[in-house]
Amino acid sequence: MIHFVVGAEGSFSMRYYLDEEGIALRDCMRVVLYDELARFDRLPLGTWVFTEIDRLTNAERDLANLACERLAGANGLARVMNQPGRVLLRHELLHAARAAGMNRFCAWRATDVVFGDGRTAKDHRTTGAAALRYPVFVRFANRHTGNLTPLLESPKQLEAALASLMSSRHRLHELLVVEFCDTKDEDGLYRKYSAYKIGDRVVPRYLEISREWMVKWDYRIFDRVRADEETRYLAANPHEAWIRDIFEVAGTDYGRVDYGVLEGVPQVWEINTNPTIGRPPGPKVPYLPHIAAYKEMLAPAFGAFYQNFEAAWRAVDTADSDDNVEFGVPSALRRAVETGVRQRRRAEQIGSVVGAIARQAWVRPVTRFVKRGLASLASARLRFGR
Repeated sequence: MIHFVVGAEGSFSMRYYLDEEGIALRDCMRVVLYDELARFDRLPLGTWVFTEIDRLTNAERDLANLACERLAGANGLARVMNQPGRVLLRHELLHAARAAGMNRFCAWRATDVVFGDGRTAKDHRTTGAAALRYPVFVRFANRHTGNLTPLLESPKQLEAALASLMSSRHRLHELLVVEFCDTKDEDGLYRKYSAYKIGDRVVPRYLEISREWMVKWDYRIFDRVRADEETRYLAANPHEAWIRDIFEVAGTDYGRVDYGVLEGVPQVWEINTNPTIGRPPGPKVPYLPHIAAYKEMLAPAFGAFYQNFEAAWRAVDTADSDDNVEFGVPSALRRAVETGVRQRRRAEQIGSVVGAIARQAWVRPVTRFVKRGLASLASARLRFGR
């Protein structure tokens, strides 16, 4: 049995997969929410996969580490994937990839970028804004939403962008400053490659091609030439050895890596430990004709992906066993996990309400005025101390 541990909000991906393309795995795979795990008295043996490592609260991380510790004492009868204590988050991964010579660009926590003529880097973790290789952009450190800013060409633009984000209620420690790695080809096209690693198996998933530097679904090129190239990528798995190496660096056993290729050398963007596997749930809105035609061209390759994906999960499954190990979650830890879940839900509800209000036409002038004032204060904070 495979126990797939995930947060409530992110559980839709695996649940939807098991209801659709992965229905054959339903008898050997179960979804366990972190707050459900906190109520377990004993842990059944089998394969345990911990996901959404970048979203865990401190209490959830302690809970997962405790589970890994208990399972490690099962005399080899349990398999643990994505031990939180080993998995590198985005900043740590990009730093490690750069240090290992695998990436040619750097990324810095926004809190570690120093502005102002009178302020200098304090240690190896910090850097002066003028020392960055421009252009750069800002994104969330641990969310999978792409860029928050356009490409920024100077320390002045970076300071203004961070100040603007801070005035919009983004917290500085949640942000990452990333040096732009320009992977466009001679035709001005950018490619984002994606592949899964499940245990020992690497399964290519997508090759997205766009004229925009941040390659996303809405900006992909959908035509026969691109379909043929993506089909070749999915069949050839050309970067398998590098993918194994980068997952080893990341301390990650399951996830999807997104990467580009610069002068023939792969460059890692991120590893997502709970990626969307297929089309998300919801109303089945018809694809636009050109997208539907593209997906039809890729149908055989996508069918092969799902076969390989299922086979990879079966390969990490463990023999059926009625054995289990004592978990013994301390009551204080259980309460902390449940409190964190409630706080996250409450914050999302409040955020939805605030966002709805902010979108009202009569609020916008006031919001712009307030944001300008807050941005000025934030800029001063960046230059003279945090």
